[in-house]
Amino acid sequence: MAIAFEHSIDLPQSPAEVFGVLDDYKKTPLWLNRCEGVAKQGTGPNKVGDKLRYAYCEHGKHGLMDGVIVTQDPDSRLSYKYYDKMMQVFVDFRLEPDGTGTRLTHRIEITPHSFMAKLMSPMFRMKLPGQTVAAMEALRALLARESAAA
Repeated sequence: MAIAFEHSIDLPQSPAEVFGVLDDYKKTPLWLNRCEGVAKQGTGPNKVGDKLRYAYCEHGKHGLMDGVIVTQDPDSRLSYKYYDKMMQVFVDFRLEPDGTGTRLTHRIEITPHSFMAKLMSPMFRMKLPGQTVAAMEALRALLARESAAA
C-alpha cells in the first residue's frame, strides 16, 4: 500500500521560472535536503523516458535510486519514478498559473516493496509531510534568491 502526501504552495514566479528550477537537476540538492545529486544518463534536453540516478543521504547513510522521467510537460507538469530494492517513489509536480505567479502542487507516493521497508512504513508516513513541506519552502527560498539576483 502506497504512502502518499500532497502539498501546494503559491509562488510569485511564473510557471516557466519554477519549471526551469525543477527541471535543472544540478539545483535539486539546493532545495531537497537529503539529495546529494541527480544525474541524467544521456545528453540533450530532459524528456520522458530519460533514465536518472538519485544519490541521497538519510541519517548518515548514503544510497542510490534509479529513476525515469514519467511526465515532462514544460511549465505544467513534471514527474519521476525512482526505485531500489526497498521501494518505489513517485514524485510529481503540477504547476498552474495563478495571477502572475504559480500554484505548485507536489505529491510524493512511496510504495514499500521489501520486508524492511514495510516495517518502516509508519516512520515514512510520519516523516513524509514534514520533509515535503520543508523541501517546498527551500524551493521557495531558492526561487526568491534567483529572482533577486536576476
